[in-house]
Amino acid sequence: MSLTHEDVTPGLVIQLDTATLRALGGAQTNAVLGPEGDRSVVGTQDFLIVGVDAAAGRCTGVPLFAKTAVGNQPLENDKKSGRAEQWIGTDTFFSRWQHWRMPIASVVAASADDPATAATRRRYAATDRSALDDIKNWEGRNRAAYRDAYRDAV
Repeated sequence: MSLTHEDVTPGLVIQLDTATLRALGGAQTNAVLGPEGDRSVVGTQDFLIVGVDAAAGRCTGVPLFAKTAVGNQPLENDKKSGRAEQWIGTDTFFSRWQHWRMPIASVVAASADDPATAATRRRYAATDRSALDDIKNWEGRNRAAYRDAYRDAV
């Protein structure tokens, strides 16, 4: 079942095609862009939505990873719900240093290949808004400024 604007709420975990996000425009990231390249995620990536500004039609999300790396923090398994495959009981990490601000319409379009239905959609901290706020608050500690998510990132 396709994602709708109303489905994009804090705690949603959704598979997004970052090429679609970039092509549609309007997405921004605070991932480091330095001499060694663009550190923002590319390809198909799971994102956790940590904030929504419905009036502006935008949301904030963090990419999720199956492996840890410098700057990553684990999600708590007991706060996960939804489709169990590759989610419940698996290690999942978010980067404290990479947030994305995205138009909600672009998130809907970029989620076309997410296998979840409305009944099996993955969520994190569905009843614990403070856990999502803790993740979102890392964006204010990031030294890299928000910038457009470039179309030619590799």
